[in-house]
Amino acid sequence: MKIASFFISREISKNVEDLKRIQNRLSSGKILPQDSPSSLSLSRSINLKVESLEFISQHITKTITTLQKYESVVQDVSSFVAKMKSIVERALQTEDNQEFYELANAYEETLSALQEFIKKSTFLSKTLARGGFSNSVLAVEVISGQAEFFPTSLDVSGLNFKKYGIGEGEKFEVQIQRSGDTIQATLFVNGSAVFSETKNLAFKPSDMPFFADFEELGIRLRVPQNSGDFEVKFKVSADPILTIFGDGLHDEERFFLPSLEPDFLGIPSDIKAEPEKALGILESVLSQLSQIRAGVGEKLSKFNQRNDLNDIVRAKLKIISSSLEETDFSSESILLSLKQVMLSANISTAQRAIDLLKEGFSILRR
Repeated sequence: MKIASFFISREISKNVEDLKRIQNRLSSGKILPQDSPSSLSLSRSINLKVESLEFISQHITKTITTLQKYESVVQDVSSFVAKMKSIVERALQTEDNQEFYELANAYEETLSALQEFIKKSTFLSKTLARGGFSNSVLAVEVISGQAEFFPTSLDVSGLNFKKYGIGEGEKFEVQIQRSGDTIQATLFVNGSAVFSETKNLAFKPSDMPFFADFEELGIRLRVPQNSGDFEVKFKVSADPILTIFGDGLHDEERFFLPSLEPDFLGIPSDIKAEPEKALGILESVLSQLSQIRAGVGEKLSKFNQRNDLNDIVRAKLKIISSSLEETDFSSESILLSLKQVMLSANISTAQRAIDLLKEGFSILRR
């Protein structure tokens, strides 16, 4: 019994020392996986946290870049509208009919240039200026043909759904049919066709996939290789853009990008009949564009701040999971604040285990 007690006592003493060393590691903010299974588990959980924050930061960065591009487009559209406003102001001042009609033509040319700019303002295949929402294709039904399509085959993020009476979160359908060198897309809302666009293929794609762009509708279809003739229907939901900026329960934001299309903003198509009314509308449009820019700026500030916070937390976590030699001591205050939050429970657990082992050791010695 004395020999057995001696070996048990020595083993308990060793465990106590191991736990003390782990506690020192935890209290100093240094976790080394080789210390024990408990520190290894904690190190893994911190690494998972770092990976999660890195993924979220990439997601935020993509959203920020999209919003910055959209903000730039809003500024350009404002410049177009300001130019049109100055044309109308000049038209109201002139008493020369010839000059008035020249100004009216200049207005229509500027409007046409704005419409063309809207069509070409894309980013990551997304027609930003036409109003944006998430690419939520819910289901695909191949009606005829041998081509294989997936929800990712259709990009509808450039479709101005409000223009066609589609409410936020409501469902609609896009049916696309190819026959020879002709491909047609039809938008269905509540079972009724509301818009159709036909494209003539300038080439005959046979052995490679290609994109069919429907600029008027604002959608793009990726057609697989050797597709031949086909008819396919996509069921879509007008869901908002989702941005995850943290890993908490409510760390997300959903929003739509307002459409900047002239008819959606209410810009008059000409000024020949009522130039005074057109001037008032253009002033209102400029105010509306200013509010849109302010809203985008607010979101950019929010996402940038959260991304900066994520970077700080990620740096803290990396300090905690690094070895002593890799620690940046200039971040000592950051380390101190974080360890109180993340490691206090583990330190308490280790301390209780040490106390229990000490008590068992004392009993054996008695």
